Amino acid sequence: MKNVKCSLAIEQIEDRLRYEPNIVELQLFEEDIRNPNRIIQTIQLFQERKVKVYLHHPMKVNRKFLDILSKDPEVFEFYRSSCSIIYDICESEDILCVVHPHYEKCVSGMADTFNENYIIEKSIELKNAIQEIRNHKVDRFLWENAPTGIFSSLNPYWLTNIVEPIQLPLCYDISHAFMSFRGDNDKLENEIISTYPFTHHYHVVDSKGTEIHDALSLGLGNIDWLRFKKYILNRDFIFEVDLPNYNDCTPMVESAAYFYSL
Repeated sequence: MKNVKCSLAIEQIEDRLRYEPNIVELQLFEEDIRNPNRIIQTIQLFQERKVKVYLHHPMKVNRKFLDILSKDPEVFEFYRSSCSIIYDICESEDILCVVHPHYEKCVSGMADTFNENYIIEKSIELKNAIQEIRNHKVDRFLWENAPTGIFSSLNPYWLTNIVEPIQLPLCYDISHAFMSFRGDNDKLENEIISTYPFTHHYHVVDSKGTEIHDALSLGLGNIDWLRFKKYILNRDFIFEVDLPNYNDCTPMVESAAYFYSL
């Protein structure tokens, strides 16, 4: 299964369709939110070709990474307004969207996970903020773990104080957790097992397991994919590897070939 990612750019869409993917994840940007009809048209273009579609919430507004707990009025407002627009699209097209509670380079992503009282408090605050966004009859959002910060494996309470109490559906990024665990495949497997009941979708991407967000093609990092293959195959997933040229998804297709060869 060639499960890939692209933006709404027509060059990327045409490139992905050449490989007849089973699943595509559409990365949205700030400007896309202003044109919901274009998002819907792109979803339907793939669906007409029997491709399952996921959306991915924008990463930034006005060059600032999004953070659900941000005190910046622009970030705070855009996070919530964009989620509202995307939720309506997901409802109308019967699909799901991947959302980051925060990214690495923002306040929540740089939170001190070693300060126990602080991180417990911030975990509860983040859980409550997610619940406000999630205040719908149907869950349309899958919440993605970060490499650092409150919603990451560096926070020993991210599962017990955020995910488990509200049965939060996840998009589990394997490389992000591997970075959190500094390249420890045993710790990674333990958490994949713990998060498995909540995980609907995986981001499959390799990593050396350092602080560097490397997003490598499969086989170029240190993740033991053969060990995790059985979990991944029972969920939806995409090969979210970095591309030197976003109009050419060959590294994603090659990663798929590597994965199925194991």
